[in-house]
Parts: sequence; C-alpha cells; structure tokens
Amino acid sequence: MLNSYLTPSASDKDAYVTSEPITNAEVAETSDFKKVVQFLALVLFSLGVNYFAPKFVAPVVWISVLVAYFRSKDEGFWLAYFLVLSDGFFGFFGMYSAMLEAIPGLPGVEVGQIYIILGFVKAAKLPKTYKPFYQDILIILLIYLIFLLVQGYAIGVSFELNVQFRLIKWMVPLFLFYSLPRLFTRVEQYRDVFLYLFPVAIVALGAQIFTITTSHSPMQNFGVQAKAKFAIKVTKEKTYRGLYNESILLITTFGALLFLALRPGKYFKSWYCFAVVLANFASVFLSATRGWVICFSFATIMSMLFVLKMSFNRIMSIMLIGLIFLFGAQSLPVIGIQIENAVRRLLTLEKLAEGDMSAGGTLIRLNTRGPRVMKKFEESPLTGFGFSNEFMHADDFHVGNQNILLHSGIIGYALLHFFFLYFMFKMFARSLDLPPEHSYKGALRYFCIFFPAWFMLHSSSQQFFSYYQTVQGGLIFALFFCSGALLYEKSRHEE
Repeated sequence: MLNSYLTPSASDKDAYVTSEPITNAEVAETSDFKKVVQFLALVLFSLGVNYFAPKFVAPVVWISVLVAYFRSKDEGFWLAYFLVLSDGFFGFFGMYSAMLEAIPGLPGVEVGQIYIILGFVKAAKLPKTYKPFYQDILIILLIYLIFLLVQGYAIGVSFELNVQFRLIKWMVPLFLFYSLPRLFTRVEQYRDVFLYLFPVAIVALGAQIFTITTSHSPMQNFGVQAKAKFAIKVTKEKTYRGLYNESILLITTFGALLFLALRPGKYFKSWYCFAVVLANFASVFLSATRGWVICFSFATIMSMLFVLKMSFNRIMSIMLIGLIFLFGAQSLPVIGIQIENAVRRLLTLEKLAEGDMSAGGTLIRLNTRGPRVMKKFEESPLTGFGFSNEFMHADDFHVGNQNILLHSGIIGYALLHFFFLYFMFKMFARSLDLPPEHSYKGALRYFCIFFPAWFMLHSSSQQFFSYYQTVQGGLIFALFFCSGALLYEKSRHEE
C-alpha cells in the first residue's frame, strides 16, 4: 500500500548535512506547499520585473538573486529557479530572456550562465564526498573537448569578441558536471528540484491550451510580443506546432517516473507524479510533434511494465483516465481540431515505414537536413570541424547525430556514445546486483529506460547531446547523469 510519506526539504538548516526525517506527513505537505508558493511568487515577481518594470530594475534584481544564491545552501530551489529563467514560465522567459550586460557593446550574458559559474566556485570550496563512477570517462571527454577547441582555431574561427564569448557560453554549462556532485549530495536535494519544477510543467500545459484556443501566445496577449511564429489559428488545414518548456517537460517526466520507482509515495504522492506525466504528455501531444510523443510514450509505458511492474488492471485504469481527458478535451472545438490534426500527423509515420523518407512531405530531416550536414562531414570525417567557423555555418540542431559527427567526427561520436553506453551498463549491472527488495533497484533500472527514450528524441526531433550546451540543456543533462551517479553511489552503501 503506497503511503504519503514526505521527506523534509534539503534546505532545512544545512543542505550538506543529513537531518532526521519528518514523520508527520501533514506538516511536511504544509511546508512543501509554502515552499512552492514562495518559489512561484519569486518567479512571478521576476517575470514582472523583466517584462513590465523600467529597464534599470531587472539588472538590480538579477544581481540580487545571484548574491542570494551564492549565500544560500538551498541548491534545489535555485537550480529550479534558474532553469525556469532559461526555459520559460507560461510562455515568458526562455533562452536569452534574463540577461545582464556585462561588457558594453557586447551581447548580454544570461543570468543562468553566471549562476553556473557561481555554483562552480561554491563547489570548489566543498569537500568531495564521492567520485561519480563515470568520472574517468569524463576526463577523456574533457581532453577531446580541448582538442576540438584547438582544432577549431587551427581550421579557423572568428576572433570577434561576440564569437569568442559564444564559445565560452557553450563551455560554461559543462561545469555542472563538476559542481553538482559536490553541491547535491543527498537524494532529498534532487527531490527539491522537482518539488518546484512539477507545478511549472503543469503551467506549461495551461500555456499550450491558452495559445491553441486564443491563437495568441501569453506574451502576445499581455502586449510583450507583437508576433509569435507558432501561434496560429488552428483549422483542419493548419496544425499548431508550438511547445513550451521543452527542457522542463523532459526533466519533470524523468523526475516523476523516477520518484515513482524510488520508494513510491515517500518523496511525492503517486497520484501527483502520474498527474505530472499525464500533463506533460498532453503538452507534447497537443504540439503534434512525433518525436516527443514517441519519447514520452516509450518512457512511460516501459517504466510501468519493467520498473513499476504495474498490474494490467492498474495500467488499464490509467489509460482509461487518459481517454476520459482526451474525449473531454475534444468537446472544446479548437482543441478537438488540434487533437485530430495531431493524430493525423502521427499517422504519417506509417508512410515513413513504407519507405517514404519525407513521411508524406512532413519530414525533411532524413531527405534534406541530414544529407546536407553529412555532405559537409565527409570533408573531415575523423575529427570533424571542432569549434570552427565552418562548423558554425553548417551545423543543424534538427539532426542531432549528424551534427555530432560534423562537430567532433567519428572519434568524438564514438567517445560520447561510449560514455552513454558505459553509464547505462553500470546502472543496469548495479540494479541486477541488488536484492529485489532494495529501494534503489527499480530507480537504477529506470535510468536505462529513460535514456533510450531521450536518445530517440535527440535523433528524431532536435539535438540534446553534444560537446557544448545551452544553460537549460546543461542543467537537465547534468541533473540526469549526476542524480544517477548519486543513486549508484548510495546503492553501494545502503544495502
């Protein structure tokens, strides 16, 4: 029988010292509710400052929150906050939205970049409590990354300051692989991240419904933005293709299913985790994006079957609830049309299976984008083009695997994918070594299910994995692998 037991926040007293668990579920839930309210209040305040206050106010607020973070030990709160700034909230914020003008005349610096640098400084002052099992391979990848930088300069890269700053911005998110294992030393700290992000994911579904029904994005509606390319009037001939909070949707789906596998009911109530998964699936389904639907479907179904090991009746009950929501949504005229369009777009995969590389004219990755990138890759197949002008001019994030080859060549591609395979092998092997009743057994196995689903998305929709990262990409990338390293380590000591 699943209980509603909740653990205390990792921010209580000291984020780096284990505290006694709260045994009163009601007290814990009340405390969590207050924390989420405070988090959302800060997000809404930041939104107002960034978009509606005089221009000079936002930099003051960004500096203030960065100082507050540097003095704080509540790592989960601040990681979630800066991820929201970089990925969005109800259609507001996103990449290059929360900026600081560091040097006059140059593009601003994302606040999230500075957060990562400050986290690196904080981590350097802390003792190393454990060594991630994949650290040696990361060192090899770091050496190859340095080679790609040197190669880029050898082939030719612009020395304009904006280009040089772009290279630095691409590197900074990778610092998270150093800082997170030192800053996040307990499962409860990762739990805190999702405590704050789950409501944001649900709000993203609200943004989807708002945009589809009104034909305007929230930013358009509030007069912040004149046009939004994806905000269209949905008809039987025109399908809405927008998707809000891509990184948060991805990582919260991972988190919801992870905490269902990890001591179900202890960290979050089971119904809440399923509600997050359902809301996220609804968001991606309404976007009519095939890769996202396949990714989320695979992760959810495989988790229910092989990790949660749910009974047939339980699975059918969840599917029934989903169908009820689906038919209910179809009663809304515009939503109903979009659902029909989404189903019709998903069915084009049948044409792909029959040999139509364009999937009925709806897919140009396989017959246009991919070949174009591979043609350039053939000029330097062994090591690619590194961080050179030639790579920057030819790269295409719509074709993830081809773009990795273009950037790092066959050697870089092999090294990166060896890291992925090694990670999954170690996690799966460790799960096999654990007894059936061990609380981490299912969670470790779950990583080996979610990553292939994520890789499908990387291969079919847009690039997620590379030798460089955006702020939001780096945050979810590090969250996934570093939380896996922590659970692996704890499984060795908590038999």
